[in-house]
Amino acid sequence: MTLAAVLCCAITTTVFTACSSSDDDNDNTPKPAEIMGIGAHYTFSVTEQMSQLCDYTITYYGISGKLETEKATWTVEDGVATWEKTVSNTTIPATFGIRVRVRVKDGAQLEGVKVDNVYPVTQKMFVEGVTTEAKPAWEKTVYFNGNVTSHASTSGEKLQAYLDVIDERGGMVNKTYTFDKEGNEIASGKIE
Repeated sequence: MTLAAVLCCAITTTVFTACSSSDDDNDNTPKPAEIMGIGAHYTFSVTEQMSQLCDYTITYYGISGKLETEKATWTVEDGVATWEKTVSNTTIPATFGIRVRVRVKDGAQLEGVKVDNVYPVTQKMFVEGVTTEAKPAWEKTVYFNGNVTSHASTSGEKLQAYLDVIDERGGMVNKTYTFDKEGNEIASGKIE
C-alpha cells in the first residue's frame, strides 16, 4: 500500500508539473554531459595448459580504433591464463573487437599429453560510454561466444589438427561490434 501511495503522489506531481506553464523561456536546468568517447576492456582466457602448449596472437581494435596485433602474455591464476587489454576511442561510432589465432608452440611436448580443454574459458569485452565529465554514461558486457562455454579435449598429438579445423571455421574468436554514443550496437562483423 505504501508503494502504491508513493507512486500515486509521484504521478500526480508529474502531471501537475507537466501541466504548469511558465513565461520564462530560459531553461536553467543543466544539460546532460556529452559523450566524449567509448572505452573497452577485452578479456580472453584459456586453460593454463593451453597457454603453455600454444602461442596466441591477438589482433584487436586498440586506441583510437587502430588495429593492433600482439602475442598474448598471460596472467595465470587458479589454472586459468588470462590476457586483458583496455583501450578507448574518441571517434564515435566506435568499433571494438578481437581476432585470436593459435598455433602449437615450436618444440611443445605433445606425445602422451591429454589436452583437457582446447577452447577459451572466457572471451568477452566490457564497453562503456564516458562523458566529458569523465563519468560512465552507459556500460555493457559483450560475450564474443554468446556466453556459451565450449569444452573439448583431445590428445596432444592431434592438437594442431584440431586447431587447424577451428581456424578453418573462423578461428578461436573473430568478432567486432560498433557502438553509437548511446551504447546501441549498430554493426557487427569480423577482422579481415
